[in-house]
Amino acid sequence: MIRRITLRDVAEEAGVSVGAVSLILNGRPNRISEETRQMILDAAEKLHYVPNQNARGLVTNRSMLIALIIPDIENMFFASLAHAIENECRMRGYSVIIANSNDRRHEEHELIKHFIARDVDGMLIIPAHETLSQKNMLQEDLRVVPFPVTLLDRMVSSGICDGVGFDNWEGGHIAARCLLEAGHTKLGCIAGGETIANMDRRKQAFVDAVRDWNAARRSEKATVDAVDGDYRFLSGYAEADKMIDAHMTGVFCGNDLMALGLLRRLHERGLRCPQDMSIIGYDNILNRFGLQNEFTTVEQDIDLLGREGCNLLFNRMAQSYQGGPWLVESKTVLLEPRLVENGTVRELD
Repeated sequence: MIRRITLRDVAEEAGVSVGAVSLILNGRPNRISEETRQMILDAAEKLHYVPNQNARGLVTNRSMLIALIIPDIENMFFASLAHAIENECRMRGYSVIIANSNDRRHEEHELIKHFIARDVDGMLIIPAHETLSQKNMLQEDLRVVPFPVTLLDRMVSSGICDGVGFDNWEGGHIAARCLLEAGHTKLGCIAGGETIANMDRRKQAFVDAVRDWNAARRSEKATVDAVDGDYRFLSGYAEADKMIDAHMTGVFCGNDLMALGLLRRLHERGLRCPQDMSIIGYDNILNRFGLQNEFTTVEQDIDLLGREGCNLLFNRMAQSYQGGPWLVESKTVLLEPRLVENGTVRELD
């Protein structure tokens, strides 16, 4: 069994006191000479010394741990976001503990209590679907959390804590404008149901954009038929026949996975995209995984979302380290989505 190398081992190797080693390796103010400092660093490197974070935490009152609660680790968007957040935290010297709430409010509640017991330094939460209609319960949880918390992606409401997400309303408008300006007037929308707040805003914005388009024109009225999916490939596949049989020329899907399901069924029925149907997805997540390189979609920059979320959290943590309260006037950041055109929308003659 390999024994952990301690400060005492490094001190014996360098021929100095344990106190001197502790001062240098913990980066604390000291009057130790540069020569002795280098001896200590060389000894630590030679012995492959790794600091005991638990012991260091007792001195610094920091665990150097960030908690991340996500609804579904199998969802490609959330998995990519977790990866982006882990990279951001690692660059700041922190490790991330990722936990899956299975999109359930009860499990989210238990995870928050668990991370309070783990004494993490901060927490990022993508709220569960049930939380969106029970935001007062999340607010009650956060009132007893002793460390800063930032909400990601699913914006429950302002006033609870800091939050950052993309402007889903603008995203729905972008998709509608793309299809309408290409001449499409028989439109379909595969959304995510009323319980999925982000998706519902995308759908409503899409429908409203079509309504506004019609109001500004005396002829060439556009129609839109919206159906519900559930974010997954199979729901896009299952709703595809409705879109095809209704002779829709342009369909907006609330995420890329449903768009991919629609595309699969379109091909099975001997039809082509964009010649027979133009399709717009959402997220641009497929390109990130190399699954579909030519898909017109409304992109949410996952790296930007992770970076902005970490910026909010670490700013609050800096206040907390200085002894100030973390739950002060909250800040909400809305990021702008953008259209990525990759050949699945055709301009009609």
